[in-house]
Amino acid sequence: MNRLRKKTISRRKAIRLIGSSSVLLGSSSKVNSKNVSDVIIIGAGFSGLNAGIILADEGLKVTVLEASSRVGGRAFTADHIYGKPELGASQIGPYYARIRDMAHRLNVKLQSGANINAPFTYAIGDTLIRREDWEGHALNKTVGRERQIVPSAMQGFYVGTNNPLKNFDDWLDPEVSHLDVPLASWLIEKGISEEALHLVNQGLVSPDAWNVSLLRLLQEEARGKLMAESPVEIEGFDQLDRFQKYAYTSSRVEGGTSRLPEAMANFLGDKVKMNKIVSNMEIVKSGIEVECLDGTSYEADFAISAIPFGALRRISMKPSISGEQAAAVRHMPYANNTQVHIRLKGAPFWEQDGMDASLWTDGPITIVRQPIGYDGSRDRLMVICAGKKGERIDQLSTEDRGRFVVREIEKIRPSTKGKLEVTGVHSWPQHPFIYGCGHSYGPGQVTRFAKEMIKPHGRLHFAGEHTRRLEIGMESAMESGERAAYEILDRIG
Repeated sequence: MNRLRKKTISRRKAIRLIGSSSVLLGSSSKVNSKNVSDVIIIGAGFSGLNAGIILADEGLKVTVLEASSRVGGRAFTADHIYGKPELGASQIGPYYARIRDMAHRLNVKLQSGANINAPFTYAIGDTLIRREDWEGHALNKTVGRERQIVPSAMQGFYVGTNNPLKNFDDWLDPEVSHLDVPLASWLIEKGISEEALHLVNQGLVSPDAWNVSLLRLLQEEARGKLMAESPVEIEGFDQLDRFQKYAYTSSRVEGGTSRLPEAMANFLGDKVKMNKIVSNMEIVKSGIEVECLDGTSYEADFAISAIPFGALRRISMKPSISGEQAAAVRHMPYANNTQVHIRLKGAPFWEQDGMDASLWTDGPITIVRQPIGYDGSRDRLMVICAGKKGERIDQLSTEDRGRFVVREIEKIRPSTKGKLEVTGVHSWPQHPFIYGCGHSYGPGQVTRFAKEMIKPHGRLHFAGEHTRRLEIGMESAMESGERAAYEILDRIG
């Protein structure tokens, strides 16, 4: 294939020329095909779109293949649900430089505050407990300093106060591989009580504390701490947990998070091809050919996989990925997040029962968020069943999930009875081409997979938030797309 020629000027400013005598996969008749590119990018989330823009800026011909009918991946503003809730990415941290720069470049407006919700009331069994009553409550079975920590903040308390990582990339250092252990075993070593460990398990998006690597959580806490430490003049800010602080220190995309990847796709124009479900890839010494289920095929010198491993493992590849990289693609776990969205009717239930409006539970529901609209409105609930709780509720039909959640909330909180109208249900594990709300690592998998899984496989490079090095959230996806793009530019010279 070898269609890209090295030029004598700066790599980042050079426009690569296409050789007139190039041969694609041994067939010169395909050179003038409309489906020939310099780089094929699979996936039009933040990582794939960012890679595409970087490469297009360098003069390369790119084709972005998106399997679904929308761009954005886990950045998904539910315009079809009342209130247009964010089903995925929503918070733009104060140090999300790539996201902020892209929004500025494309004239996408950002506004202060993101994902602001009412404070939690805590439900242990069927008993409602106010935040201020938790420490001395009879149902608080934790011990020592734990008693001062509300259930939703228990994991953050232990991980935050015992995090040995100082730099954002420390988690990749072989010297900390001893921390690539189950969260639960480390918490026990740190003296967590049996009851506190139970509370931690209730809020996890991973299956449980024995099946998630501590090292992955330490990386997120170290990077996320910077977001929470940004100064905000909000009464009681110091008493909020890390995730509640994020809401005030972050920004949001005006009109919904989806507007940013949509603007990125519009910038690329017809380079983005929708409803292209990749089925096969063949990599040869001189290039790569990609086939889609609709019968179309695309050829290029290089390709970037910017899709979750849950989607990549469904694509046939020749030659196959091998070793630890193959194990990562096959076995990397993805977290569960199933949501039920509700419209509130009648008088505010929290005024009727005198409790804070959001709810954390140790029952089949993980949390009930009561969003506070940016216009002050408070007419919605977002119910989340995470981890094993999500896996269980996903066994029900969409309609039954909604009915189940309404019954549970009305049972725990009678003041909501007759006031809950289900407006939408969303499951990330069941969402086509996504298969989970975010990547995870099982114990030992950071050491095994983190470095090996991002190495190029011939002419195929890898991006996506699961290949993060330094960042978290949307910014990690942008970071990964940037890395993959420059890997290719470095190979071109």
